[in-house]
Amino acid sequence: METTHSTTRITARIVAIMILACALSGCTGLIPPAGAPADDSEGSRLERAERYLRSGQHEQAARLLVEVARTKPSPQRETLLLRAAEAVMHPDTRNLARTYLGAIDEAGLPRKLFVRKRIAGAELELLHQRVERALETLPANILDYSPEYKPRALAVRARALRAAGLREEMVTTLVMLGPWLTGAGQKQENSHLVWETLMGSEPGEITAWANRNRDCDLDAWLSLAYIQKQSHSDIFTLESEIQQWRAQFPRHTIPASIIDSITQNWATTQVAPDRIALLLPMTGRYSAIANAVYAGVVTARDFEETPGLPPELVLYDTRDDADIAFRQYQLAVREGADFVIGPLQKEAVHAIAEQKQLEVPTLSLNYTSDALAGSPRLIQFGLLPENEARQVAERAYHNNLRRALVLVPEGEWGTRLLEAFMVRFTELGGSVLQYERYIAKNSDYSGPIKKLLQLDQSEQRLRNLAQTIGQEAEFEPRRRQDADFVFLAALPRQARLLRPQLSYHYASDLPVYATSHVFSGNVNISADQDINDILYCDMPWLLSGSPEVELLRDSSDLQLSSSESRLPRFAALGVDAYRVIPHLQRLAAHKYNQFEGMTGKLSIRGQNRIFRKLTWAQFRNGRPEVQEHPTLDFPRKFSATAALAGDSQARRQACQ
Repeated sequence: METTHSTTRITARIVAIMILACALSGCTGLIPPAGAPADDSEGSRLERAERYLRSGQHEQAARLLVEVARTKPSPQRETLLLRAAEAVMHPDTRNLARTYLGAIDEAGLPRKLFVRKRIAGAELELLHQRVERALETLPANILDYSPEYKPRALAVRARALRAAGLREEMVTTLVMLGPWLTGAGQKQENSHLVWETLMGSEPGEITAWANRNRDCDLDAWLSLAYIQKQSHSDIFTLESEIQQWRAQFPRHTIPASIIDSITQNWATTQVAPDRIALLLPMTGRYSAIANAVYAGVVTARDFEETPGLPPELVLYDTRDDADIAFRQYQLAVREGADFVIGPLQKEAVHAIAEQKQLEVPTLSLNYTSDALAGSPRLIQFGLLPENEARQVAERAYHNNLRRALVLVPEGEWGTRLLEAFMVRFTELGGSVLQYERYIAKNSDYSGPIKKLLQLDQSEQRLRNLAQTIGQEAEFEPRRRQDADFVFLAALPRQARLLRPQLSYHYASDLPVYATSHVFSGNVNISADQDINDILYCDMPWLLSGSPEVELLRDSSDLQLSSSESRLPRFAALGVDAYRVIPHLQRLAAHKYNQFEGMTGKLSIRGQNRIFRKLTWAQFRNGRPEVQEHPTLDFPRKFSATAALAGDSQARRQACQ
């Protein structure tokens, strides 16, 4: 519902800009000056038509204009017919508008009238909700045909692009429209529409637009939007980036109110607790995981720069009991905690979420069921395997793979990944041809693999043939040929066995996609040779080679035992749980804003749940090799588009 209201609001604002642009183009006074009227009756009818228009009696005005048009030569005739069509360009009288426009032959029209007719034609198609035809009627290549009508043409085309969902082209068109608008109100309305659209776009989209863009005005908008969407540790860093942006774009025309809103929003959405309670099962079955999370939190606190003193960190042991976790939560609040991280176990998170009113903001380290959202002050964060399975589906579909085979272990975990993958892949338009389950503790998985690849059917045909001819036949089994890839849900031990067995059973050429679970998190070249070529998603904590990440990893490892250091992803969860706190309100307020975390790019989606966008890697020579780096990193010192290779220096100079 929120999206529908937003779309309606933005479309209405484009219409308002279009009307203002029409006024700029002189649409209200376009009866051609012909000196004295040919006779009194003609002049009288034109005067009455104008009075009808001013009083909102559009049909009566149009009829009078058409009557006069019948007696006039070209181009006066076409001008009056256009005026009549524009007068009845309303939902209730759109058929009349079509009749009047249909009476105008474009051949031989002066360029100005041609553009004006195309604008009216595009408006008419929009009234009929024929968006594609509206864009065809008013293509981009005729926008410059008539400077007089360019503002209105741009406004109508922006409206059509919005209706078509082409946000990049819509923003580009609105930025082009800006310099043509003269009134302060028009300019402000247009600018805020551009900004609102950019704020509703993902950072990745803005980055891609910047790569394709070659216009300084749009460069300024895209770079500023990217600054808004990034995480800043303090106000000084943010203000420094804005100052660098101003130096990059001294001739920008973006309203000061938009630029000022960035720092204002930062100040009002910052969360800066003085005392953080950390609820973890430090004793019991999950103590190793809890210690890894705790090490991550402490490491982040030690290395994170803050304007003042870092917050006090108080640890509460929840053990393996949800009731104890809730009592510890209440105790932490009574003892002065103004922010809570935890609890970790799903049952304990559920107990907290059942409390509709929480006294302090809380960042859990797991998720409830989808049906239970909890208090607005509860934000849910964790390493949800279903999230990874859905991203595998999206990546495979993005790579033009449409037909999947799925291999998962028996049990709840395998079922969760299977269902999440199937639902998302089917939503996108792909199809799961077949899935099979394997027993994780086994070493020989030839049974489910043969079924998945339909080799068992091939072998049965061989047996039938041998019985028919009464002797053994030379035969090489043939796997099914209708699949594009295999989605594999497996832990490292199983993955190291499954990948070679898939190859042995004639599937070496089938791409294999997997979640992060195929990688232990610790490089083991000799063992992981067996999972070469598997493409999988994982967190930056394990894939980034930056010195900052390596230092954080080494520091957290020093606090852990050898067994606990084998849980690096939970240490990363602890790091992000601490580092994301100042940005939670911003992420919750702006759907597409992101925080560059160690567990992924973090954003807050529905029901206050943090979504992690992971990095993709492929095993080569026993090591994970990152498959993609950001095509554009929006460096601190320059605008986004200034960092483009090749002509970056020329572009920077051109925009200054």
